[in-house]
Amino acid sequence: MSENTHSANHPASAFNEISIEVTNMGGIEAASLDVTPGVTILTGPNATNRTSLLRAIAASLGGSTGTLKRDSDNGSVSITVDNTNYTREYNRSGKIIQSQGDPYIENELLIDLFVCLLNDNQIRRRVRTGEELAEPLLAPVDTDELESKISELLTERNQIDEQLGEIEREQKRLPKLEEKRTKCQEQLEEVESDIETLREQTKTADDSANTGEAESILNSLEESQNDLEQINSEINVQRDIKDDLEVELDEIQQELSQHNVHTGELNDIKEEIDRLQGRESELSITINELSTIVEQSQKILDNENNVISEITVDDNVVNKLNPDGQSIECWTCGSQVQKGAIADRLETIEGMLQKKREDRTQIREQLSEIQSQRKEIQKEQQRYEELTERRDEIEDSLERRSKLIDELSSEADTLREEIDKQQAKLKSVDGTSEDVAEDYERISKLEYERGKIEQEISDINEAINEIEYLVGKYEDLKTRRENIMDQITSLRSRVETIEKDAINIFNRHIGNVLDRLDYKNIKRVWLERQKVGGETSFELHLVRQNDSGTVYEDSIDHLSESEREVIGLMAAMAGYLTHDVQETVPIILLDSLEAIDAKRIADLTKYFESHTRFLLLALLEEDAAELPDSYDRVSAPNDFIL
Repeated sequence: MSENTHSANHPASAFNEISIEVTNMGGIEAASLDVTPGVTILTGPNATNRTSLLRAIAASLGGSTGTLKRDSDNGSVSITVDNTNYTREYNRSGKIIQSQGDPYIENELLIDLFVCLLNDNQIRRRVRTGEELAEPLLAPVDTDELESKISELLTERNQIDEQLGEIEREQKRLPKLEEKRTKCQEQLEEVESDIETLREQTKTADDSANTGEAESILNSLEESQNDLEQINSEINVQRDIKDDLEVELDEIQQELSQHNVHTGELNDIKEEIDRLQGRESELSITINELSTIVEQSQKILDNENNVISEITVDDNVVNKLNPDGQSIECWTCGSQVQKGAIADRLETIEGMLQKKREDRTQIREQLSEIQSQRKEIQKEQQRYEELTERRDEIEDSLERRSKLIDELSSEADTLREEIDKQQAKLKSVDGTSEDVAEDYERISKLEYERGKIEQEISDINEAINEIEYLVGKYEDLKTRRENIMDQITSLRSRVETIEKDAINIFNRHIGNVLDRLDYKNIKRVWLERQKVGGETSFELHLVRQNDSGTVYEDSIDHLSESEREVIGLMAAMAGYLTHDVQETVPIILLDSLEAIDAKRIADLTKYFESHTRFLLLALLEEDAAELPDSYDRVSAPNDFIL
């Protein structure tokens, strides 16, 4: 199964009861409906706003099917799931209709493709027309998000590689560091021995009267020398840091010189996105309205609409014998029109509908492209701001460090003068012999040397401890790296895995359903995954069996209308299960099942019921009569129209 590409904040277990409120949507002025888990059948004749209700429900869930009532400027639909309300409002401004509010999930594509399985559902439509199915079935896979995750993991892997390389390099230093520590310890012992010997010599000197004063000067001299060494060390550290900062500053300024500021361009892109989104909204509304007209008109032509009138008295004999010349009551305006005229007009509307769908697809592609462009510009602008901020920080730091180096250099000069004075004073102490003065000076130097050796040993110990700590992390880092590589491999193969899942799920379920629905002359229907030029396609295959038992592969073009509708519905269910939609939106909406006979509708309903918590379907009364009495029934329009 695929990783959920929709909002995962709503677990399916939260769906225990739902309530729907509709105002001025589709053909509905006001409607209310409470639904409990299981199957709910919307029964009644055509043109009773059952489809409008299902479209409104889909819109409240997050779909694009919401249509404002033609004679209204404002409308809304809300769905309450276990006491939490989600409302979408629609407002007309001139020719543009804008929607706002909070749907149940922010994933229009998911609802349109796999929840709202009405007549104009893209997957059902593609099966009818023989179009390719991979695109809609794989549409929820967010390849940009997958690439972003892969990029993040690669960055982390590279950082771990650097750490592992550093640990390996540092581990190679251990023997030399331990050898150096041993030598330093030997040097320290020698220096301490020399200091002890010299101190014994100064104690036994004849002119011991001034030894105390000499010792005091010697201590001061040692302290000054230590202070000077620390200051010189700090100066070197600050100069090294300053050099590194200057190199970094040069790199930042070079990168900044290659960046462009896109403030004006971002504003233009925002305006274009708003324009395209408005156009997409207009097209979606038009498509929904045209789809309803096509659906109702087709039902009239198929003699499935209860509003077909009797042939009028003044029809001539030819018209009575010619089906295309029969008069039919128009379901939209109530006037009498010839059946042939409806057929001609229907063909024109279907052409318009297809053109609008193509326009919307093009608009969505443009939107996707310009949104990606905006994302890249925003990323570049963020990088520019980060570089600018870092540049300012470095310039401030360089200024502070320059002042600090000057101050430390001045302190070092003062200490050097003080050391010269102390050394001269030591030699001039009354009663101190030349040899004793030299001994004290040697002691001072040795004390200073001892301090340096002790510091060096301390630094070596710290380095060894750090390396041993890093070595202890080595195996953990290797394990983490292996896990990252597994994740990268999984992410890179995820699209392929989802493709295979969709194929397998469809093939398994279509086999089960065809057996249940007893299509005797169909031996097998299956999808085959094909790769051509890096592009995936799903090819639908059909194998039939004739009365003599001969099995042969038939063309998809030869499918009956009933067979096409069943295959289209099962393809949509395959997407519903592949993308784990039932984990977040455990509801399916069904309509336009008239091409399937009543018994098969009953069996199909039972199959769908086993894979979702809520199933709402619109049926004619004669079809609904074949379904179990245990299913909830809502009679249109009386049971939900207010």
